[in-house]
This record gives sequence, C-alpha cells and structure tokens, in this order.
Amino acid sequence: AAHRRAHGLPAQSLAWGPWATDSGMAGELEERDRDRIDRAGILGISAEQGLQLLDAASTLTAPALVPVNLDIRALDTADLPPMLRALVRGATRRVAAAEHGGGADALRQRLAGMHADERYDELLTLVRSHAAAVLGHAGPEAIEPERAFKDLGFDSLGAVEFRNALNAATGLRLPPTLIFDYPNARVLA
Repeated sequence: AAHRRAHGLPAQSLAWGPWATDSGMAGELEERDRDRIDRAGILGISAEQGLQLLDAASTLTAPALVPVNLDIRALDTADLPPMLRALVRGATRRVAAAEHGGGADALRQRLAGMHADERYDELLTLVRSHAAAVLGHAGPEAIEPERAFKDLGFDSLGAVEFRNALNAATGLRLPPTLIFDYPNARVLA
C-alpha cells in the first residue's frame, strides 16, 4: 500500500485484529488461547465495530492501519506486545507481580529478610500465582505444586508467557525451556 501511495495510486492496507465471531484465524483458536488474548487487552471485533473501524479508516490517508479492539484497562496489567507499549503510559504490566508487592527489587528485599523455609514458601506462591494467571485461574491454589506444568495445560505460548512473567518478577533470565527443565511448581520454586 505504501508503494502504491508513493506512486500516486490509491491504496490502504488494514491489518485487522481478531474478530469476535468464529471466523478467520481467530476461529481456529482454542478457548484458552482466546482467554489469553483477551487478558492481554486485545478483544474480538464485533461486526458493528468492524464497520465503524472500516468507515473511520476510509477517512484517513495512512497507507497501513491496524484496526483492533483494545481494552485499555487490561493493557495496564498485561505483558504488552512491543507494538502496543507506546499506547499505555506508566502501566503496571503484571498483575501477579503487583500482588506480591512490586517487582524484582521488592522481591529480593522481602526474601533477604526471611528464613530458608519462608523464602521457599514465598517463591512457591509466586510461581503458582504466575502459573495461575497465565492459565486463567482465579488464584495460586488452583495450581497443584507437584503436578507437571504440561499436565496443567501449558502450551508453547503459555510457557513463554509464564517464563517472561517470572523473569520480570524475579529479575532473572530464565531459560526458554523452563517448564521442561523444572517440570512443576515445587521443583521450580
């Protein structure tokens, strides 16, 4: 579209976000994948919204646009894709980290003042909280400490989201193979 516009020809490319209906690529997603996308703040576009977005796009001169239905409140607490980060200023990006009193520095300070068994319990709760958040559970109690991550329902995207959340919460650089190297919450903690 940009090439055509540069040559004075009409063109506009729309990279649509997911639709609310069970059509297109979004129609092939599992329910847990749809839930993960919703939690990230990217909601399905209804037919009515789609028509409104198409009308709005036709009034603009940009050669490429991304019509998407965003839940800004969810974006404040989601692990944002890089292309969306500029949309949310001052965002607290991780719910589980907030529930544990802040980021990696706060975690290190809390752990430093604890005995070994208390540190382990705190880390186990942290791991279970992040696993529960990624899998869409209400709280850490839904994650059995000795049940394998793969049996809890983690897929490859969930494993990456989980690892990234733990990286942010702990300040560590955990390996991409995290749920395979440490197969359950008890071992990982």
